[in-house]
Amino acid sequence: MQMLLLQLLNGLQLSMLIFLLAVGLTLIFGLMDILNLAHGAFFTMGAYGGWLVSKATGSFWAALVVGPLIPFAMGVLLQAAVLQPLVKRGRSTHLDLALLTFGLLFATAGTVEYFFGSSFYSIPEPAMFSGRIAMLGIEYPVYRLFVIGIGLAVALLLSFVIERTLIGATLRAGVDNREMVTALGININVVFAIAFGCGAALAGFAGVIAAPIMSVYSQMGIGIVVTTFVVVVAGGPRNLRGSFSGALLVGMADTIAQAYLPEAELFAIYVLLVGMMIFRPRGLFGSTGRVA
Repeated sequence: MQMLLLQLLNGLQLSMLIFLLAVGLTLIFGLMDILNLAHGAFFTMGAYGGWLVSKATGSFWAALVVGPLIPFAMGVLLQAAVLQPLVKRGRSTHLDLALLTFGLLFATAGTVEYFFGSSFYSIPEPAMFSGRIAMLGIEYPVYRLFVIGIGLAVALLLSFVIERTLIGATLRAGVDNREMVTALGININVVFAIAFGCGAALAGFAGVIAAPIMSVYSQMGIGIVVTTFVVVVAGGPRNLRGSFSGALLVGMADTIAQAYLPEAELFAIYVLLVGMMIFRPRGLFGSTGRVA
């Protein structure tokens, strides 16, 4: 029983990290239909930015604030200066965008390795969340419980923003009828650029949050691309509820495979992906054409 509880908590913690990564991609894909394979690059930028700030200040909280600002700025710049001009020139198919963003992913990894080398780094966890807490017969790291709490808080906040605020209504209207929103005098390109930046910032935020648990290294963004897209496919590419549920499914499957079927760990999520494509090709909640 204690072993099962430990694995469930580990699975939930991994699921929340995956959700923080995947939800940014869900926002970008759902809002602008951009197949953004560079999402892992934003994860890397956030982690390295947070590591540099933590190294300079000794503060995890400063890293958590500043780290996501770098991918936010880069995301806004990418969308406004590169992707929008491509759309105007008619080069906005999924293949065009996938090739471009995939190249950016590897370019980022190469740039980071050039400046920082191939060494592994880490951000120390905050003192208030260090140590372990006894619960139901087990001792569990406090920081991992913090990660679970952060993931749940972000899910609730995003749901509120998308469904119950003016900016959320504008975004959803822009998805459903871009021309009508433009006719109302709203510069939807600016709104979408900021939304793209926020999706990138969420990936950077996940990079900082993950740094005390995982290593910070140049190739870290490449390895998470497949996992993130499995979540998007499992939940439905334009659905926040689906992104959360898909992250839970993938995180739990990966954790259970590691604990009980270690020989199947490397291909467990691929089996899950194949099963979803066969039995639920539109994801757990389908795809309504909007983020909801």
